[in-house]
Amino acid sequence: MSNIVMLMVRAARPSRTADMKAVAKPFFIKKGYEAMTFFGTIITHTVQEAEAFNRRFGPLKHHELIHLYQARSTHDSWLCFYVLYGWYWLGACRYGRRLRNAGYLLNPFEMEAYAHMDDLNYLKDKHSGTTGWRRYAKMSLDERLQAYLARNASA
Repeated sequence: MSNIVMLMVRAARPSRTADMKAVAKPFFIKKGYEAMTFFGTIITHTVQEAEAFNRRFGPLKHHELIHLYQARSTHDSWLCFYVLYGWYWLGACRYGRRLRNAGYLLNPFEMEAYAHMDDLNYLKDKHSGTTGWRRYAKMSLDERLQAYLARNASA
């Protein structure tokens, strides 16, 4: 537990972070998820997964890096990013009967990250942060659900 607190305390501002290192903390990440961003560090289940993230750049690492750029756009603060993330997550949880993991899948931050994770050029001109999540945040939950369903139907 103290390692997690140290990650939070030692975390640099998002704008001072160019790349994120991956570490294995299996007790911290929910089963079914491959990785998560935590104060500028990518958390994975196993050491092998962490090493794979650190060695190569692919869509999953890009997804996590989008969260870094989103934190830049939330007053360059990890704390503001997580407060907003939690707010949107709680708001979308009421759609849990319509969509499993609705709090996660209808979260504007996740919607932007999933929409652009395969476009490895997406972050090239976004030094001050990404703002696509704001478009999703302005949508009603019904509109976000429809956007999510439409994206998954075309995939």
